[in-house]
Amino acid sequence: MWQKLFSGPWPEPENLLPPAIQRQAAQRIRVYWRAWGWQLVLGELVLWVAAIYQQTFYPSAYGAAAMMILLAYLLGMFPRFVLGWLVSSLALFLAHGMLINGLGAVTALSFLMPYTFAGMLLSGRRRVFVQMCCTLAFWFSLIYEVAQLFPQLYPPGYILVGYNILLAAFTFQTLRFLNQLAVEMNTAYVAEEIQQRSQQLLARVSHELRTPLGSVMGFAKLLRRAELAESHRRYLEQIIEESEQLNRLVSDLLDSAHLATGKVTLNPEPCDVNALCAAVAEEHRPNLPPPVALKLALAPQLPTIEADRVRLRQAVGNLVSNAIKYTEAGSITLRTGMRDGALRVEVEDTGIGIPEAQQKLIFTPFVQLDARRIGVGLGLDIARQIVRLHGGDIRVQSAPGQGSTFTVELPLAP
Repeated sequence: MWQKLFSGPWPEPENLLPPAIQRQAAQRIRVYWRAWGWQLVLGELVLWVAAIYQQTFYPSAYGAAAMMILLAYLLGMFPRFVLGWLVSSLALFLAHGMLINGLGAVTALSFLMPYTFAGMLLSGRRRVFVQMCCTLAFWFSLIYEVAQLFPQLYPPGYILVGYNILLAAFTFQTLRFLNQLAVEMNTAYVAEEIQQRSQQLLARVSHELRTPLGSVMGFAKLLRRAELAESHRRYLEQIIEESEQLNRLVSDLLDSAHLATGKVTLNPEPCDVNALCAAVAEEHRPNLPPPVALKLALAPQLPTIEADRVRLRQAVGNLVSNAIKYTEAGSITLRTGMRDGALRVEVEDTGIGIPEAQQKLIFTPFVQLDARRIGVGLGLDIARQIVRLHGGDIRVQSAPGQGSTFTVELPLAP
């Protein structure tokens, strides 16, 4: 009974949001605090100067109040100590409100900020602890304002109004930001849940498809050895070609699902990127339409990097395959080089190009800007995820009618 009584109200020590979403919230809150918290500090300093200029009693006490707010602001600069920042800020705001008579009600309202911060940044017992402290501080601030247990400052009316307006305005501004952030984080949470579940479904369906597909391809290739009529042989070749296309699609689905769920591990080894690009070019030359030429521009004495050769070849191959798909005439150039301490692989084409407004969509799974093209829109997403696993990234430069250039940037020491 006692165990249920004391442990019942405490939630399990798990995140309310997925770790990735919680990190995004923490980043947004830190940016907001740095960008706007200084306004509160500046206002406190102005009020301190006003108290000195008007020769109020104990002007140094107003300076102490300003230093409390400054310290609370500075503590928010250290993201590793979220719990310490929230608890310390809570104590500093409480002491600030206790010091100045007539400020208790607005100070109590300001405790909504650390209360909401804790709900987004902390989980489990740490979250409950901070929110419980905020609730107790809220009531203590209101009661203290009435009881007046210790001596307080009695500033002139216009200075007291300045304190109230400053704290209230900053509190409401922060709550408005937190409301908007909550909507964004909820949307991101739902999107991530949908993506995870869809990737799990894709992995399961793809796995179930692969077994019967392998049997179809095996029997079709076995039949190819038999003596068949010419028309039957054409049908059989069509079956094999379509089966191989479907097998590549299933492989892309599995790769996309495994990459999205973090199940892909790299096997790094010394990798000659020039040799890898030459092999990719030879692999894709048979797929070129007659008016298109595939050119190599490989930088001499390119350093060897540590990379998963199979996965990196897959990423570059997907970029070349994408260039072939959207280039009807002209050339495709596979280029290597060094820039700003990073190894670069560029795939430049003279294809249809991509409007700037749509360039952010091309790496989204299952998005194809031209529905007439073959495929399901996974190649670029897979390529980018593989490159990011290596510590690099893919950038694109394009304009309609002027072709596209996809640039893979890889660090020399991932």
